[in-house]
Amino acid sequence: MKFSRYAGALIAAVMMTATAPVAYAGPFALPDLVGPYPSDLPARVNYISVLDGFTELRESRPDVVQQNLDIAVAINNAASPVEQQRALFDSHYDRLLSLSDGFGHGLGEVFRVALDGGRLPKTETLLGGDLARAGGIANSTLLEKQHWNNPRPFEAAPERIHYYFGDGTGGAADPYAEVFGTSSYPSGHTAQAYWKGILLADMLPELAPQILARASEVGNSRIVLGVHYPLDVMGARIMGQAAAADRLNDPAFVRLVDEAKAELRSELERSVGAPLADYIESDLRYRSLDAARGEYRNRLTYGFEPVDPAIVNDIPADAAVLLRSVAPHLTDEERLGVLRDTALPAGYPLDRAGPDGGWLRIDLAAAYATV
Repeated sequence: MKFSRYAGALIAAVMMTATAPVAYAGPFALPDLVGPYPSDLPARVNYISVLDGFTELRESRPDVVQQNLDIAVAINNAASPVEQQRALFDSHYDRLLSLSDGFGHGLGEVFRVALDGGRLPKTETLLGGDLARAGGIANSTLLEKQHWNNPRPFEAAPERIHYYFGDGTGGAADPYAEVFGTSSYPSGHTAQAYWKGILLADMLPELAPQILARASEVGNSRIVLGVHYPLDVMGARIMGQAAAADRLNDPAFVRLVDEAKAELRSELERSVGAPLADYIESDLRYRSLDAARGEYRNRLTYGFEPVDPAIVNDIPADAAVLLRSVAPHLTDEERLGVLRDTALPAGYPLDRAGPDGGWLRIDLAAAYATV
């Protein structure tokens, strides 16, 4: 990965603090990468069961399906030039690069310089690119997209969509050609942004709401371009949360996450020459805490009203691990209590009854900010 476009005065300042030689732990050993790990093929095998609220909506709620398109068109048509360029960037570049904005102005730049300099081999291997080791076939969205085969907004209503193109340097030249003829539900870009973002939040819990807000913006970018609907990115959040939980509930795999976390935090502190807490306090944030929570909350439902308030479910027990880093002092049941207290009510579109439900309700940014 090359991030030379971010070079500037800050890089020089960072390098001034990085003159002392440092012994790096180096990349993961090959056996660590190969595994295999139980979470490479989770017990649920795929994420169709947790996403299947979409089937009922398509079959029996044409009003919600129409609203889904109308919201997508409204967001696409109203996108500002800045939002358009942001969306093209998010479409073209690795989600890890987009998510680094959530670290803050200074720390995000420090991270990109370290990544470009090869000083974060474990972090990059675990989270970088489409072949990130924390990903895999199970959370690629390939099976889920094939299952629903849903047409994208720019194909379903081409006359209503505004088309935004890049020059190939600052963003995707033609984001429509890349996905033409492929299924919209769930959004692959968004699912990847969420599971990468959640794992980054686990590594940097001090910045979790901002990182998660940036993940939600990656999803919104897909709507801005007209290649996805709100339900696509809402479903992708469900999938990203479940996929991240599967990794973090795998004791063998979580060792890799913890090694990458130690590498990341150590390198960031070395680069800024100060404890992370002190640097973060003085840095220019991607969003204030309140703004990050507000943006994230709004994108949980995109203005949909509950479709079935009578649905009964609970926050899935597997989700407790999502708060392990910010609340190591709490038991799993206590973490679930935090997730319940900050969650949406049941019954919004895509929410499901029973053991496969509840994932939609999780407001992880609020939960992190509450602990």
